[in-house]
Formats: sequence, structure tokens, C-alpha cells
Amino acid sequence: MRLFLFFFVLIAADSFAQRKVIQLIEESVTSLESEAHLSFLASDEMRGRDTGSPEIDIAAKYISTQLKIFGVKPVKGDSSYFQEVRLDKIVPATSATLTLGEDVFKLIDDLLYISGNSVVLDGDVIFVGYGLTTDFEKVDVKGKIVVALAGSNATTNAVQALLTDAPEKAKRASVHGAAALIEVMLLPGLPWPALVNFLAADRMVTQKESSKAIPHLFMKKTDAASVAALMQSKRASGKLRVEAYATLPIPAKNVAGIVEGRDASLKNEWIVVTAHYDHVGVKKNATPDSIYNGARDNAIGTVALLQAAKFFAKNPPKRSILFLAVTGEEKGLLGSEWYSNHPLIPLNQTVFNMNCDGAGYNDKTIVTLMDLNRTSVDELLKNACLSFGLQLKGDPAPEQNLYERSDNINFAVKGVPAVDFAPGVKAFDKDLFKYYHQPPDEVASLDMNYIEKFHRSFVYSTYLIANDKNRPTWVKGDKFEEAGKRLYGNN
Repeated sequence: MRLFLFFFVLIAADSFAQRKVIQLIEESVTSLESEAHLSFLASDEMRGRDTGSPEIDIAAKYISTQLKIFGVKPVKGDSSYFQEVRLDKIVPATSATLTLGEDVFKLIDDLLYISGNSVVLDGDVIFVGYGLTTDFEKVDVKGKIVVALAGSNATTNAVQALLTDAPEKAKRASVHGAAALIEVMLLPGLPWPALVNFLAADRMVTQKESSKAIPHLFMKKTDAASVAALMQSKRASGKLRVEAYATLPIPAKNVAGIVEGRDASLKNEWIVVTAHYDHVGVKKNATPDSIYNGARDNAIGTVALLQAAKFFAKNPPKRSILFLAVTGEEKGLLGSEWYSNHPLIPLNQTVFNMNCDGAGYNDKTIVTLMDLNRTSVDELLKNACLSFGLQLKGDPAPEQNLYERSDNINFAVKGVPAVDFAPGVKAFDKDLFKYYHQPPDEVASLDMNYIEKFHRSFVYSTYLIANDKNRPTWVKGDKFEEAGKRLYGNN
């Protein structure tokens, strides 16, 4: 009987503590305050917060000022809330041709310029399979035109091939002395016209300090006999002509602040809370409104980060938290890419990434977790959402590979368990696309009652993870599990 009473008292005490936390979150996170932040960040005066614009610098200053007001500190040893992010603007090549045998492949129709200098090359063309490290070790590519398959033997879609695999492959080719790299796109997920829209326009990339700017191009899937022969024999003769502009440096910054944990041991484990604060700026369209305000994408996420920062500055959890508002997500996940390669907190001390980003919402009864069933925190997140009357649901469109299209992916590929906590999406329908990357995405169109529930669920989810005795992990068999083992030294 005494044992029963002891456990009953423990359960009751835990229940009371959880109700107290929920009450504190309700007092701290209000629709009025969320709307005030949103109204500034997504105002017409902010002109869509385009990366590299004066307005995004104003947004960064606003976020850093709020962190300071809340009592969130700069990262230890630094007096600034800003992390410099070095970006280059790439202007599309004016022309490019590849000649193999009788076949001539041309820019836009067959080739798309990714990056690199102008060249005139005439000589050996080497096929290296997927261009993995082992592929480059098998053959001498110095001074040669290298052709590879886009992606890797573990890549299932073109988005990952473009955003994740291609930069590493270019670096690999450069290190081995290749004169140029051409990747043949055979993967599904990005039709050639979609690739043209992305790569044939001005773009930004993170500066690559350790590699020379060799020409790097994508090639359309082709039945040309010369390409089939190259892949069969691994070697051919060919010519490559590329006329490209020099890159232009673009100043940018992430905004970062910390709350140190209160547990003597767990404070050395860090949760990184991320949200991108950029949007797509000002663009001409068929309507009189040219400002893409980005209330949903991603002022909602940025304000979720601010609400969490305010709460945890007053209520430090057991684990430490880094709040990281990242730039350049709309340009290719650039701010989080830069951070993952230049972390302010060592990645092997970073045990979880709680990212908040979405395309909007069309179901106000749910929160969407793009990564449901991938990490060990699902039950914590489900309970957090239920506490505020919402249900947690998974990715409504797995074929779109949404998990790898937001900033969480740059933590995941390093091995850090990461999720994207997004407003509720039941389907990609006209209700969603009415606002997604469209001028009507303004604060006045938001249901602030739902936004309040969503922000409270986000803060409570972060609270439960930051205080849980169990360290977050990848689900056994997940594609990033091995990266996690390497990162944390538990192979």
C-alpha cells in the first residue's frame, strides 16, 4: 500500500508540474504578441525580406534586439548576436556547349550552368559513375572533363542530388584536379523545366573556401549514342566551352543567441532551434501587389523561435538551447548550410534540431511533422500538441521530399536528429497555393487563434525535448542513423 501511495504521489506531482508548465506557456505565448511580431516582419515595409536586401538586415536587427530584451545571451565568447554568412551571387552563364562525337549539347536545351569559371577545354572526358570518393580514387582526372551521374547510389530524388550531393561532388572533383564537372540528371523529382527555372536565373551559394571554381553543369537525361558510349567505355574525347560571369559577394548573417541549461550534466547537450527569416522579396506578377510578404513562410516560424526564446530565457530547461534564425533558405538552405559547416556550438554536442518552417496551413486541427517516425521524440511532440488541442500528423506528400527541402536537412546530413515542425497541411491544394509564395500571404489573412495554439505547441514541444532524460536519437534504420553514430562516436 505504501508503495502504491508513493507512486501515486509521484504521478500526481508530475501531472501538477506539467500543468504548471502549460499554464506558464499560455501566459507567455499569446496571439497578441505573435501578431505584433508578425506584423513587423511581414509588413509591406519589409519588402519580402529578400536575402541580400536592406530589409532583411532590418529583420535581423529586429530579431537580435528581441533576443536581447528577452535576456537571451550572445554565444559565449562573442558580443554579437550575428554570425556572418558568406554568400556569392551567381549570374547564369551566357553560353555553354559540350561536344561528344557527333553530338553537340547546348545550354538550356541540354545543359544547365551551376557554377564555375569560363573555360575552353578540348581533350579527355572521363566518366566516374556517381563520382563518389572511391570513384575518384580509381582514375586520374587531373586536367580532364569529368562526367558523373547526379546524386549517389543512396540518393532517391533530384532535390537531394542538387542541394546536397552536387556541392560535395564539385569539391571532390576540384580536389582531384578535374578541369570541369558535368552531372547527368537521371533522378525523378525535378523535371527539366523546373531545373531550368532554378538554375537559369540569378542564384546565391555559400562561398567555398577550399575549392577552385571549376565549371560545374547539369546535363539533361539523353539517349545520345555518344553519352551511352562514354558510360560504357569510361573515356572519350570532347570539347567544353563555357562563358560565365564572375561571382559577386553578398553580405548575409544568421542571428544566434543562447540560453544555458540548468542541469549540471545535461547543460552540455544542446538543442538548436531554427527558423529561416528570409523570404522571396519583391517580384512583378499579374497583380498590382508585387510584395511577397511571407507571413506563413516563414514569419510564423521566426515568431515561433522568438516566442520560444522569450519563454526559455525566463524558464531555463535542463539542456542548453541555441536559437538560430537563418538566412538564405529560399536561395537553397544557405544560412543553415553555412552554420552546419561553421557551427557556433560543436555538432557533437548538438543533440537535436527543432526547425520551424512551412508552406502555410489548410487544416487548423493539426500540426504537420515532416519527419514523423524518424526520431525518438514523436510521442513528446504528440503530447505537446494535444495539450493545446492539436493533433500531430505526418508528411502529406512524401513524394515531394519536403523533409530535405528545409533547413533541418543540413543538420540531419551531419548526423544531428532533426525535425521540421510545420503548420497543419492535409494536402497540397488550391487553399495552400493561394498563399504559398504569393502576394496575398499577409498577416491579415492569418487565423491568430490557430497561430497561438501552434506557437504554444512549438514551445512546449521544445520544452519536453530539452528536459527529457533520454537523449534524442534517430529511429533504427533511418537513412541518417549512421551519420549520427559517426558524429557522436557510438559506432
